[in-house]
Order: sequence, then C-alpha cells, then structure tokens
Amino acid sequence: MLVSYKWLKELVDIDVPSEELAEKMSTTGIEVEGVESPAAGLSKIVVGEVLSCEDVPETHLHVCQVNVGEEEARQIVCGAPNVRAGIKVMVALPGARIADNYKIKKGKSVA
Repeated sequence: MLVSYKWLKELVDIDVPSEELAEKMSTTGIEVEGVESPAAGLSKIVVGEVLSCEDVPETHLHVCQVNVGEEEARQIVCGAPNVRAGIKVMVALPGARIADNYKIKKGKSVA
C-alpha cells in the first residue's frame, strides 16, 4: 500500500524527513518497502510560453518558438493539435528524462 508522506503529516505531527520516518517505522516492526519521491529525476522540465507556431507542410507537426526564460526563444517541433501562440506549455529541455526514462535530445533546426 502506498501512503503519502504529505497525507501522514496532515494526520500526525511529524517533524522528521520521510526517509528517517521510514527507518523508524521499520525498526518498530512496520514493513516499509521503500520511499519514493514523485519529483525525483524531474529536472530540466520548465514552463514555457509559445511565442509563434507554424504548421509543417504535409504533416501533423508544428514548429514553435517557445520562451523558456532564456535569452533566446527555443525552436520546438511538436505534434499537439491544440498548440498556438500565447499558451503556456511544459517543456522538457535537452537532457530531461520523461516517461519510461526516455531522454530528450536536441534535434536539428528546422529551416
């Protein structure tokens, strides 16, 4: 059974880190299979704003210029049917790891 540390803190006054709590629980005979952090491994994922978006002819893809808080906008190719200028989007920057440990790589620029 998975139990949220945050949920436990709402029910019980806990002032120790989750790993230490798990260790204390184990020493008292409560079985703890492990401690997981949902955000572990999430790095290089930021919120960006789509500045412009153009369709790639004869495909379902779009070439977007996205502001991710850097000096220059990033060119990102995506297949989302609802992408348009002005919306906020999640951006996995090169080096980010997403579902199934897939690593995002920098691709070629689209002319």
